[in-house]
Amino acid sequence: MKKVICAILACTISAVAVAALNGCGCNGSTPTPGNQESKQAYEVVATQPDLKDETFGFYILNDSEVMLTRYFGSQADVVIPDTYQNYTVTTIGHSVFNNDGIKSITVPETVTDIQDYAFASNKGLTTVKLPSGLKHLGTDAFFYCSALETIELPASLEKIEPFAFCAAGLKSIVIPENETLTELPQFMFHQCPNLKEVVIPASITTIADNCFSECPADLTLKVASGSYAEQFAQENGLNYEAV
Repeated sequence: MKKVICAILACTISAVAVAALNGCGCNGSTPTPGNQESKQAYEVVATQPDLKDETFGFYILNDSEVMLTRYFGSQADVVIPDTYQNYTVTTIGHSVFNNDGIKSITVPETVTDIQDYAFASNKGLTTVKLPSGLKHLGTDAFFYCSALETIELPASLEKIEPFAFCAAGLKSIVIPENETLTELPQFMFHQCPNLKEVVIPASITTIADNCFSECPADLTLKVASGSYAEQFAQENGLNYEAV
């Protein structure tokens, strides 16, 4: 079985990058909440596609699965195929659509893993259709997607990485209830200038102190009565509605 040859250093470490995207602020600035320095940089050893056509490139993961690693197209509306040749597309690789100018993206039902920076810096991206079986959403997956006002996260989601929606244009979002998804990580919604409402289920038992850093003052968390999220809102002076 082939192993993916990607090395990622993200979120809290600074690296000299082969392919780099520095900063995690709306204006390209580096966020420095409190005294904690958080430099957003990473190093990627490019995963060259084993299979490709004029639009997509794929890396073979095993006998039946491939990872999308390159996008050669220029379409504004992208539909990712669920299969290529005799393989099933199960993973969207690092930085595949980073700053590609896309407006809509449809991820096939076969995909369970979206890796770091997959759709980052697409400032015109307005529509995203995620698969119902998605399990993992990587670091900065939708970083600086400033036109993205809403997104539906599937109930299958088990893990969301830090900075996933940093500086995105989200106005509201519902966190799905899944017994495996228990954490909202560091800087998940950092510098989301339009964020007004986040629905948080009782299954969330950990929320990073800086999860909502530099979000609007009128942000309201909709939480389950007696839940950890309600306690978090009270302790951090955030607006909330208990239901």
